[in-house]
Amino acid sequence: MSLPRVRLEECTFDGDVWHIGEKEAHHLIHVRRCYTGSLVEGLLSGEKLELRLECRGDEVMAKELSRCMEKEAMPRIELLLGLLKNDQMDDALRFCAETGVAEIHLLACERSVPRYEGGRLADKMLRWERILAEATKQSGAASPPVLHEPLRFCDFPFGGLPPQRLAAMLDQNARSLHGIDIAERTALAIGPEGDWSSGECGTLIKNGFVPVTLGNRIMRASTAVAAGCAALHILGAL
Repeated sequence: MSLPRVRLEECTFDGDVWHIGEKEAHHLIHVRRCYTGSLVEGLLSGEKLELRLECRGDEVMAKELSRCMEKEAMPRIELLLGLLKNDQMDDALRFCAETGVAEIHLLACERSVPRYEGGRLADKMLRWERILAEATKQSGAASPPVLHEPLRFCDFPFGGLPPQRLAAMLDQNARSLHGIDIAERTALAIGPEGDWSSGECGTLIKNGFVPVTLGNRIMRASTAVAAGCAALHILGAL
């Protein structure tokens, strides 16, 4: 059984012990039933720490026993994701964290229903960052994916993406992922509900994206994220 995990970004280190934040302390004591002497795993910016707890009422401290760098997941995936509705977006982000996506580029596409700006966008970004942090804690990943603020599809700078570029499309000529050699760095594009528009498909292909299929069935967008990113990691390891 794996150790209870705690994300350390909102905890403080005084040079001797970690002082666990109120929310994480409550979870450790009242949900995971930890106590003085319990071992837990700390997750922080690409590192994994082994910690021993000291509990004084609701105050929780942790002595660092060891730490090591987490090996980066391969292939390194940059996901281009069309903005989705609330529940779909939340699920897609969780799947990104669980399958080891490195970066997430959010795109406001022609068929994206949500439109965010100003304070509403700031609130959404905070929520999405929390979802990624919680999902990495659940899955044992040291670092959550880097989440970029949404850009309009027409404004996205494709030039900085990895050379290998794949786009899930409902296209009869799309290739099977199984027949593609997966590079160490790859970009995967998954559209919003309703898929890419014909113009967006053309732009993706013009910018070097190869149309790929994720199977014979029509998936929800969040399911496509889980299936596509997991498939890349499995095929990349072969």
